[in-house]
Amino acid sequence: MICSMFNLTAVQSALRQFGIAGWLMYEFRGANVLARRILGMGETPLSSRRFLYWIPATGTPVRIVHRIEDSVLDHLPGDKVIYLKWQEFESAIQDVV
Repeated sequence: MICSMFNLTAVQSALRQFGIAGWLMYEFRGANVLARRILGMGETPLSSRRFLYWIPATGTPVRIVHRIEDSVLDHLPGDKVIYLKWQEFESAIQDVV
């Protein structure tokens, strides 16, 4: 069950308030229940591939998703980077952070 409770404006405002450059949320096979809750994904893992969601204090967020499950974060705002190999995954992280 996907929930639409995520509030990008509020998250970015809090990041700026505390002087934090951004927030990188990582999830893999249900290991990060907190990220799933914050991103409005519920607690039951719906994906088997790693994904990241980068929320900068200002600007456009970035969804880094695997090609097999490239729609897992489509309910969230931001640009999308699709990876297949782990090298592409690491490169995408370096590019956004």
